Amino acid sequence: MLRQAENLTKILACPIDKGRLHKADGTLHCELGHEFRVEGEVPVFAETPRREEQPSNMAPCDVDAKGTVDPFVNDWIVNTNGNLYWHVRGRLPRYPFPQWPFERGDGKVFVELGCGWGRWSAAAGKAGFATLGLDVHLNAVAAAYRVSREMGHHGEFACADIEALPVHSGTVDMIFSYSVLQHLDKSKVARIFREAWRVLKPGAAMVVQLPNTFGIYNLLLQLRRGFREAKTGTFEMRYWSRRAILEAVHTAGFTDVKIRADGFFSQNPQLSDLDLLTPMGKLVVLVSHAAVATANRVAPLIAFADSLWVEARKPD
Repeated sequence: MLRQAENLTKILACPIDKGRLHKADGTLHCELGHEFRVEGEVPVFAETPRREEQPSNMAPCDVDAKGTVDPFVNDWIVNTNGNLYWHVRGRLPRYPFPQWPFERGDGKVFVELGCGWGRWSAAAGKAGFATLGLDVHLNAVAAAYRVSREMGHHGEFACADIEALPVHSGTVDMIFSYSVLQHLDKSKVARIFREAWRVLKPGAAMVVQLPNTFGIYNLLLQLRRGFREAKTGTFEMRYWSRRAILEAVHTAGFTDVKIRADGFFSQNPQLSDLDLLTPMGKLVVLVSHAAVATANRVAPLIAFADSLWVEARKPD
């Protein structure tokens, strides 16, 4: 059996009946007979995994397959990291791993929902977490596995629908998601929050990033589309008010909710990527960083941040 599956079976469960998984003949199966294949090094739990090697929402890009950055990451950098990265698509000089902004992991179990090519899983792994990245996009998860091994992070990854987590109840120390839930219908996000509550240990945290309805730049973006709601089933941005966030996390069973500023004028303002950005991009990120520092000291200003950190804990 593949080493990947051997490591994962300690916390992985059947996403259908939540039962224990066993290894046999290159597959994972549960006691009730549900069977899941392994493609390459990636277990596939999603009923309909997304297979998209090149982004269909933008023109083809010439990517140097012999470069130092995985071709998938090079091609998908705008979709995963945002519009500030347009000019480096196809010619990334390095991997844009973010700096981990929270406490160290000390071996705790970290599960990322919608991990893409694994940038935040890598950041958490470097901070000491034992990481499992989940995404329905099979090509992205395969890239995450390759990048993880290439960079020595050795995180684990699986292709799964994040509405039905293939994880045993009460086994996870942190659920994390960044720049993913904003593209999903809010009813689906509510179900994901309930799944997160199920798999977390008592007292453990769910940390997610969401775009603020009343963010300064977000208001302009909403004005451009006439302040209508995102169309169901599309990739359009869903904006969240503080009231909607609190209602969703409390309904899922979480308590002790903290909301902090993550960014202004951007959903992905990473100081660690200044060398990859245009002069205007650098300015956006530097101004965002200064505004975040101010807002998190002067709480009322958080109401105008464009990107929010939401931390909610499962009761002990």
